[in-house]
Formats: sequence, C-alpha cells, structure tokens
Amino acid sequence: MRAILIFILYLNFIQIIPVIAGNTKGIVFGKEDNGKLVPLANANINILGTDKGVLTNRDGYFDLNVGHNQKIVVSYIGYRRDTITIDHSKEFYEIVLIPELKSKEIVVEDYKPTNLIDESQMAKTEVITQQGLLKAACCNLSESFQTNPSVDVTFTDAITGVKQIQLLGLAQSYTQLMTEKVPNLQGLASNYGLHFVPGPWMNSISISKGSSSVSTGYESITGQINVEYKIPQETEKLYLNLYANDIARFELNGITKYQITEKMSTAFFLHGNLNRYAIDMNNDGFVDVPLSNQLNFMTKASYNGDRYENKTILQALRMEQKSGQTDYVRNRESNNYWGANSEIQRVNFFSKNGFIFDGERYRSLGTIVSFTHHKQISKFGLKHYNSEQNSVFLNLLWQSNFDKEENKNSEDVEHNYTTGLSLSYNNYIQKLDSNQYNLKELVPGVFFEYTFSGIKNLSVMPGIRADFHNKFGALITPRLHIRYQVNDFNEIRASIGKGYHNPLPLAENQQIMMSNRTIVFMEDLKIEEAINLGINTTTDFSLWGMIGTFNTEYYYTKFQNQTIIDMDNDIAKVSIYNLKGESYSHNFQIDANVEIINDLNLILAYRYNEVWTTIGNVLTEKPLLSKSKMFLNAAYSFSGWAFDFTMEYNGSGRLPNTSQYPDEYRMGDRYPSFLLFHGQITKQINDFEIYFGGENLTNYKQPHPIIAANEPSSKYFDSSMIWGPIHGRKLYLGIRYKYN
Repeated sequence: MRAILIFILYLNFIQIIPVIAGNTKGIVFGKEDNGKLVPLANANINILGTDKGVLTNRDGYFDLNVGHNQKIVVSYIGYRRDTITIDHSKEFYEIVLIPELKSKEIVVEDYKPTNLIDESQMAKTEVITQQGLLKAACCNLSESFQTNPSVDVTFTDAITGVKQIQLLGLAQSYTQLMTEKVPNLQGLASNYGLHFVPGPWMNSISISKGSSSVSTGYESITGQINVEYKIPQETEKLYLNLYANDIARFELNGITKYQITEKMSTAFFLHGNLNRYAIDMNNDGFVDVPLSNQLNFMTKASYNGDRYENKTILQALRMEQKSGQTDYVRNRESNNYWGANSEIQRVNFFSKNGFIFDGERYRSLGTIVSFTHHKQISKFGLKHYNSEQNSVFLNLLWQSNFDKEENKNSEDVEHNYTTGLSLSYNNYIQKLDSNQYNLKELVPGVFFEYTFSGIKNLSVMPGIRADFHNKFGALITPRLHIRYQVNDFNEIRASIGKGYHNPLPLAENQQIMMSNRTIVFMEDLKIEEAINLGINTTTDFSLWGMIGTFNTEYYYTKFQNQTIIDMDNDIAKVSIYNLKGESYSHNFQIDANVEIINDLNLILAYRYNEVWTTIGNVLTEKPLLSKSKMFLNAAYSFSGWAFDFTMEYNGSGRLPNTSQYPDEYRMGDRYPSFLLFHGQITKQINDFEIYFGGENLTNYKQPHPIIAANEPSSKYFDSSMIWGPIHGRKLYLGIRYKYN
C-alpha cells in the first residue's frame, strides 16, 4: 500500500509540471547515388542529450514526443547523420540523409544512448542498446542486465552456476523470452536458456513489463524480454571478442558477414567458452564454478525487398558442465563423492516473412515458422534427469486498418488492427530416475488486436485471443493497453490482461534436484493463470543544466492458479501441487536517467517488492527475494576512454523454514541486506577496444551456501537456498576487434 500511495502522489505532481514537448512526426529517406529517395527502415531518431528515441518503421515513418526547440539526431549506417531543431509549427518532417563521403580518412561522431524508451510501443518498452551492452562484459544474456535496474538475475543453486531472471519479483517462467520477436528459450531451455545467447551477438534487448500484445501468445504474465541479434547489413565485416577472467574462464566470439546480393546478406556467428579450473573459495569442499564448455554457432540471413522481407536464423549448440565436490570434479575415483553432470544439445530454426501490398501502405501479411530440438542428459547426485523437447511454432499475422482510402495519410484519427492465427506444438519427454513425465501440447489459436489513436493524445489498444489446448481446454486471453499524454511533458501508460503458463516444474526448477529430498507430485497440475495490472509514467525534464527522464511504475499480479514448489514443510521432500489459497505480488519502481554533464550519465533506481504465496495452507512471504533494492550506475567517457561503475543494494528477505534442521544447519528467518559493486574501464585504440573490469569488487559471499556440505549423503544436504553471490570477486580482461 505504501507503494500505491507514493504513485498516486506522483500522478498529482505531474499535473503541475510545465509543458515543453509535443508529438513530432515525419519520414526518413536515404538519397542514393542516382538521386532516388528511398525510405529508411530502422533509422535511429534520438533526442539529443537524452535517452529517448525511436526507430522508424518499415516505411521510414516515425512519431516521437519532442520538445519545442529541442534537437533530434537522425542516423543510419552508411549515411551522414543529421541534427534537426524541432519547431512545433511544422506538422510533418521529411528528412533526407546523404551517403557518407568516401575518402582516405573519415571521422564519425555520434550520440550513442545506452538505454532508451521506445516511443513507438503502446507498452512501456525499455531498450538496452548495443552501446549499453558494452558497459559490462556481458558474456551471455544472463549477465547483460548488470547495469540495468529493471531485471534481477539470481543463481538458482550453489552447484551448477545457472542464473535466471526475476521480473516484478516473480520467477523467470512467467516472463516470455523471445529472440527477434519469436518465442524462444521456453520449456526445457528455461533453466539454462540465458546461457545460450552470447552477449557479443546481441544488437539490443527490449524489456516490457506487464501484459503484452496478444499477437505473441498467451504466455506473458509479468512481461516480455526480446533479444535482437546484430543485423547482417550493419554489422562489421569482421568482429572478434576475446575474454578471460581470473578463475580461468576463456571465451571467444567471432562474427563475419557476406553480401550475397544488393538486397540479401547473411552473417555468421561463432561462440566458444571453456572453464577448466576447479576453485573452492569458501572451502566447503564443492567447486564454486562448474567446469564447462560450450560451442555455439548461428547464421542469420536477411532479405529486404521493396515488397517482401525475410529473416531466417539457424542456431546449433552443444554445452557440457561438471560440478560438485572438488574430488569428484577432479576425477577422483569414488562413489562417495557428490557430483553433477549436464550435457545439452540444441538446434533452433525460424524464418519470418513479410509481404507488403502495392499501393496499400497500411496492409501487410507476416508469417513465422519456428522449429526447436532440445536434448539434455543430466546427473545430480543420485538423481538422473533426462529430457527432450521437439517444438513447432507457426504464426500468421495480417495488419491493416479501418480507415477509408482517402484518409490514410491523415494525421488525425487512426484505426489499425492486427489479426491472425497461431499453432504451437510441443512434445516433452522427461524422465527422472524411473519416473516418466511426458506431455504433448497442441495449441491452435486465433487473435485480434485493435489500435485506436489520434484523439486528444489518447491511444487505446484492446486485444483478445482464444487458444484451444489439448489438455487444458479453451484459454481466453483478454488484454488492454492505454497510452495518454497528460501534457506535452508527461506520459502515462496503463495495461491490464490475463496470462497463462503451462508448468514444467522439473525443467524450470532443476535446483530442487540439488539436494537429497524426494520430489513428490501431490496432484495433477493445472495450467497457471494470472491477471496483471500495471500503470507507469514517463517524465522528461531539464533542471540546472541537466537533462533526463524520470519514470515511475506499479504492477499488481494476482494468480488464479499457480504451481507451488513447497520446500518449507518437510526437509525430506519437495512437494509440488496446485495453489490452495492466495498468491499475489505488488511491485513499485522509480528510476531516473540523467545526463549530469556531457558524457557523464547516471541511472538511479529504487524498487519495492511485496510477494506473497500460500504454501502449506499458510499465506507467506516469497522466500529468497529481497523486498527492496537500490541501484546506481555511473558512466563517463572522454578521448577514447569509458568508465562504468555500478552499485546494488539488496534488502533483506525471507529464508525457507529450516527449523527442522539440527542447530548447526539452521539459517534463521531472514537473510541480511548486502551491497555489490561492479566496474569496468574501456580504452579504444583504432579498431581495437581493450576492457578491464571486476564484478563483486568487495568480495561479498553468502556464508554457507550449501547446507550440510560436509555430509552430502545426509537428508539435510541442500544447495538450493541461494540469496546472494556464491563466489567472490571476479576480475576479467578482454579485447574487441572491429573491421569494417
């Protein structure tokens, strides 16, 4: 309730902020050598000195909230950037970019925001740009949120080193993960999936909280995270990244591209990592970081025609991990050692096609075809867990409008809609010891989404979809988004909608196997379903020479059904059952992104979580979750140097019940608050970038992350109660090479 009151006070406060901005619309062209003007899709439009911006659509159009006399920077690879001062007396801008002049030496300077808010989206969408991803090592997707306050990344256990995200204080399984706007990394990949996306491959990460568009499915409950890989036309001819840290982890990334025709190009991505050094910093007899290796390959082909577009990706990887007691990892022969092995093979393919019809700028047809094969063979102590997933996803989208032909170029009211069909098929094969857990999903669906905009700065987007699950029956998913410009300086977005999730408790919670507990399914599991309601505001400000953006947000999630993983009521077993009672979360966050002076940027944030679930017929606070978090990131650059510093304060949280344990293994009721510090220095020298950094600089570690580490065969052994870092300070060194 405290968060709600603060939010209401803020809504009253923004009414008195002066009006300094307005909607600016236009189109961006590129001028070819023959003088022909060609609309530029995905051109960058950024407000100079802020983190706000937007990309042009496929027809080169943009719509951005810009203040009178503010400047926008328009840029596109291969063209000379342009800076334009906005005059609100001009209703529409036609911007023409000129190709870069060819000479022996060209110096290009540009403003590169690290985070921006995508103003083209109905839902508040925060974008971590490629420049933002360089603020930390970002070895993979799980490490790409270190300098961002919206997403928490935590270890699932103290043995495998697996990390998962938390959005709105809830588990990763309630967030829809996508690559190139195609659902991915779900199902059996949900445990290790963040490790399958190398950081240097990514062009951007988009984060939207709360209900999402119905066109992407029914699975989003807390939000969406979408990864865009580097674009073949825009990436370097050769990109290399070498990384090493002080615990002997080595990593290599390579990217190259080939221009097949004027309109078709392809890029090839290679990733390999190796960790062969067994370390035990806390001397508990278990390695802190698993021995591992991964080989990961991807190719991305892109075709951009006048009326047809295609994007096709093929990815294949193999990963191996070995962890547990140091003697086991070092291949000492004994059956008494506790160890864990995992071997994963994965192939993912998808193709997206877009058709734009002659003379009908607002009508297009899109198709998505996706196939995934995932196989995992694992051993966790005495438990053997083997699984396989084969999936097919099909999506057909039609975009058009209800406007009359003669009004299509009107700057006033717009009535657009998206409708389509989808089909999802998943074949899950799981075996835990002698028990088989197989499931075949066949889910056809239909959806419709309508967008109304143009009247008094109000846009409304209702949507509904109906899916027909072969096991759970009809799933009806209504969602609504509202976007309103209070004045030219402040914007409010609100959303409400339903979401579902088919539970796979073994695949999604593999940490429960990192103990000697017996896993017991108390009943047949129902589909998880929840309603999410959210409201957020964005304010641009200029104060004492500083320019910035101030955001507030509040989200409420209420579960109608949830899969409960009960580790509180019996130390000998993990009980899995359907929710019997209430389960809900309140999440409130305020943050500011401020440019103090030129090239000095600060991100400050505070978040408060209130998450309660009924466990064992008792409504209780969610364990292993910090109720409050404070965040600071400072970035400064000059003369080829870049300095980044991040501080995280993580508040106290509830610990699972350990009252049944002997005194020496009891953990108390709550864990303490703690601070983490990270930093990185980067130096650019011609085509090279050398970066040096450190994570967890104060060497803070959770004490005794493994209960009964000295008795791994006892019933008290458990490595899943993780709330903090499991290993200490990590220093790293890397070098990037870019050849254009």
